[in-house]
Amino acid sequence: MITAGVDVGLMNTKIVILRDKEVAAQRTKQSGGGGRGETVKEIWQDALKDAGIKPKDISKVVATGTGKKDVSFADKTVVEAVAAARAARFLYPESTSVVDAGADMTHVVTLGEGNTIREVVMNQKCMNGLGLVIEVMADRLGLTLDEISALAPAQGKTNPVNDGCPVFAELDALGLLNIGVDRREVAGAVTDAVVVRLSSILNDKIRPQKDTTVFIGGLAKNLAVTERLKERSGIHFLIPENAEYGGALGAAVIATDM
Repeated sequence: MITAGVDVGLMNTKIVILRDKEVAAQRTKQSGGGGRGETVKEIWQDALKDAGIKPKDISKVVATGTGKKDVSFADKTVVEAVAAARAARFLYPESTSVVDAGADMTHVVTLGEGNTIREVVMNQKCMNGLGLVIEVMADRLGLTLDEISALAPAQGKTNPVNDGCPVFAELDALGLLNIGVDRREVAGAVTDAVVVRLSSILNDKIRPQKDTTVFIGGLAKNLAVTERLKERSGIHFLIPENAEYGGALGAAVIATDM
């Protein structure tokens, strides 16, 4: 059986194709703003080519993410928390919760028996765009995301920025640059602010288990974020190798049950 999951995020679109519940292909590309629908079709063709199959070979397609309605060929759409939950249990059957943190939204999902969900906590308005703020600041600072990911924990402690709102964090960061603070120190400060907001979501209503919490989404690929969040929260996250594909993977798994 061949199924596919499409996760259309604010910044990037991810596609995972499963053949008998094994990954046959995965592709990602920037979502493209107003041209999101066309971008989805382009990356869909690339993923099919990678898998060596044609559209008729796909049994079911499930879409998720901010732009899930732009996937014209999807048989079903699901909210991000549901896709994240299925991905977590698929990858780690022993998992009890999952954190899905991308460019825009962050979800913390407590898993129940089987494929059920006990509770979902989402970021509040002032916590939107945590992943996006790092991407924007990387561009402004002339650093790559890999360079920011490699930042040592000490960088950012001397000159903190606002950790209550991403917009104010950006303004504070630009202020630090204007007074000559090293750009890596500024990047570290922004990373710390993002981690504080992520930690507050984790502690909003639920406290994820220390050793059975899965971390997926783009921010899970940022080592500076994951290490600082682990230190702050005490959680030893289970992070899959292709964490950014978590939502798409979960959608593809859901498609196998249709």
